[in-house]
Amino acid sequence: MAQTRGFQLGRQFARWAPLASTALLWPTGPRGPRSRGIRRCSAEELRTPFPEIEARKTGNLVTVDGTHSLYYEVSGNPKGKVVLFLHGGPGDGSSPKHRRLFDPEVFCIVAFDQRGAGQSVGKKEFNTTEKLDIEQLRLHLGVESWELLVGGSWGSTLALAYSTRFPARVKAMVLYSIFIPSQASIEFPYSAAGAGLFFPEAHKAFAAAVDATGAQPGELLGRYAERLASEDTKVRNAARSAYLRWIMRLLSLEPDESIIEEVARNPEDAGDGLAIEMRYMANGCFVDADQLLEECKRIAHLPCAIVHGRNDLLCPPGQCLAFAPAATAREADFRAPSGAFLFSGAGTAVRDLEGHRRASLRDDVH
Repeated sequence: MAQTRGFQLGRQFARWAPLASTALLWPTGPRGPRSRGIRRCSAEELRTPFPEIEARKTGNLVTVDGTHSLYYEVSGNPKGKVVLFLHGGPGDGSSPKHRRLFDPEVFCIVAFDQRGAGQSVGKKEFNTTEKLDIEQLRLHLGVESWELLVGGSWGSTLALAYSTRFPARVKAMVLYSIFIPSQASIEFPYSAAGAGLFFPEAHKAFAAAVDATGAQPGELLGRYAERLASEDTKVRNAARSAYLRWIMRLLSLEPDESIIEEVARNPEDAGDGLAIEMRYMANGCFVDADQLLEECKRIAHLPCAIVHGRNDLLCPPGQCLAFAPAATAREADFRAPSGAFLFSGAGTAVRDLEGHRRASLRDDVH
């Protein structure tokens, strides 16, 4: 889910949110000695992404069903450990900033825009949770296995869906702001009895904008899904602005009103990502959450680091606890070196990591 579920919130604001959390993954490289499991890092190091780099290879891949053309890019060390970054949303798209999460001397960095997102195009009615797209991309690039799979929010959902289907093709994972798409998890950010408890006045305006005052979360999601996909520009943009005002407020317990209004005043900048996201949410993300958790037992052997914000209103941290026993087939235990389970006191996307430890890819993962 978030950019926490991703959200194309005007790229100048939304893109930066996940960087803090996935920057927790600091493999090996010039910034510090090789480490195993957990090591201590300075606050400055935590917040400093790697230098900007250009993609050395880009392309478009037609999906097996022929309904979409997916944009992909490869950057970093061509002989490095192959990492696949999965963006959030659904519908957000990848960004050049995502390359900066990884040491370009250590990693061969692969990213792609999922169906309908970013520079990918296709038929909306065939936009569903398609884990086979990742496998097709792996085969297209000639990658034997993903040495590291990184995803946050909706990206974490897709990482789990893919790794449980193709466990032999994944060597390790880093997941942040985990989203398990149960009905409760999907409805919480939009419910008056969920995230609405924190911002009751704003939630009232959010519901009223689509004539859904007092409506159940499912009906509210349906109203927004319909209006965000409207062919009427006025209707579509009004829904985008109302949606942005609400969802951006959930990115922090102390939202910046000036940024929220600046983004909401420019609904065209949000693109089609919001409509894609609402279509997924209104349809349960096309995922059986109980089945996904059950299948996570297939990946109990994989090294996995998890990072989550204590006050995340879009992907509540309780979802980590639902995932942990399913993945390990035992009581949750995320001690190094098998993984790291880190909570920050911050909100969505673990914005403030000072004083916390950084999970690193172990030297013996190969």
